[in-house]
Amino acid sequence: MNSEDKVLARIDIKHTFNQSIIKYGKEPQCRQLMEECAELIQAVNKMLRYEDRPAEPEYYANLIEEIADVEIMLYQLKVMFNIDDDQVFAFKVEKAKREQERLKEL
Repeated sequence: MNSEDKVLARIDIKHTFNQSIIKYGKEPQCRQLMEECAELIQAVNKMLRYEDRPAEPEYYANLIEEIADVEIMLYQLKVMFNIDDDQVFAFKVEKAKREQERLKEL
C-alpha cells in the first residue's frame, strides 16, 4: 500500500468511526469503550498466563485485535469530547519526563 492509499484509508476509517458516533450516540460508545478495555485486559492476562508456551497464535492475534478495538474507541472518545491529539501528546510528554526521572532514581 503506497502512502496515498494509506492516507485515503485513514480518512475513510475516520469517517466510518465518526458515523458510528452519530448512529449509536455518545453514551453507548463510551460504554463500548469500557467493554473493549476489559477485553484488552483479558487478552493481556492470557498472554502473561500462557507465556511459558510457544507462541499461542490465537492469543497473540486476539491481543492485536483488542488493541485495535481500544484504539478505535479512543479515537471516538477524543472526537466525542473534542480532545485534540496535541493535548494528549502534551500529557504524554509530561508523563515521559516524570518517568525519566523515576528511572534515573533506580
